Amino acid sequence: MAGEGSEIIRKISRYGFIVIVLCFCCLINGCGEQTNPKLSDKKLRIGLMITPRGLNDQGFNDLAFSGIQSAERKYGIESVLIEPATMADPEASLRFFAAQKFDAIIAVGVAFLNDIRTIAKEHPDLNFFVIDASIDEGNIKGITFREDEGSFLCGYLGAKMSRTGKIGFVGGLKIEVIMRFLNGFKQGALFAASGSEVIEKFIADDFSGFNKPDLANTIATELYKDGCDVIYHAAGASGLGVIAAALKAKKFVIGVDMNQDSMAPGLVLTSMLKRVDFVVEDIVKTISENKNYQSVQRSYGISDGAINITDFQFTAQLIGDELIGKLNNLKKDIVSGKLHTSFPASSSSYPGN
Repeated sequence: MAGEGSEIIRKISRYGFIVIVLCFCCLINGCGEQTNPKLSDKKLRIGLMITPRGLNDQGFNDLAFSGIQSAERKYGIESVLIEPATMADPEASLRFFAAQKFDAIIAVGVAFLNDIRTIAKEHPDLNFFVIDASIDEGNIKGITFREDEGSFLCGYLGAKMSRTGKIGFVGGLKIEVIMRFLNGFKQGALFAASGSEVIEKFIADDFSGFNKPDLANTIATELYKDGCDVIYHAAGASGLGVIAAALKAKKFVIGVDMNQDSMAPGLVLTSMLKRVDFVVEDIVKTISENKNYQSVQRSYGISDGAINITDFQFTAQLIGDELIGKLNNLKKDIVSGKLHTSFPASSSSYPGN
């Protein structure tokens, strides 16, 4: 994509080549009489594996990195960032890092799940935590979010703010986690207005769909032209292209993962906050305090403080107190269990599980 749309993306996104410097702590154990017991104490060593070119996505990967940095400060662990150069051979990257004597590796997203299965068998004493996976196999534990809870609120808001009755959804790839976003969004829209039409589009049929902002921009632009006046994205870094399309079309959009409201003030109605930073830090906290890898929490939602929507900093007057109050009441109903935001879907049909 050339012209104005590309310029907007360049302004929003701050991609760059990431140089990862691995700082291996020199644990001086010494020998004989000079050994200092304090220096020989072993720090918990945690690896954080993100996706290629994952940093600066202003979303999922940035949140995870922020979480591990916070955990390092609070719990005195040693953290190492693991970022494969490409998606071509993540197994090689994993195999290298698995040999570096980690206590645990936290993987962001399910893109590497098959490779993790292979490496986990070779290193049965190494614990893997895979965010966005429901897996529970030996030394691999999945950590999931209840994205449908926050997405329900976004769908409700989108349907109420739509004048055409058509709202759009742009997903990076049709996998289980993205379907939770979509299903919750649909549920919320239909709860708000039974005649709502949700048009869904997916960027790619592989994990590259989460890093194609230009293509996402094209898809969102077409949705706006076809009558959608609100679009919700769940597409990682590709979502920056959706926000760029909203800026150009002067139509509404809903952000995801981080607070993206300021990227298009007044047009980003809200952002569905998915606190990956909170969860990464919570994983480290649990294993730091009791070394019990089995006790790590496996599911997070609104009631845990890990899912929410933003506070309408730029759109409060536009949305109005009545609708904001209704959203707050719906949130309470979700937490109490009075309101259900998901419906059954077979995970076996999605890749990456």
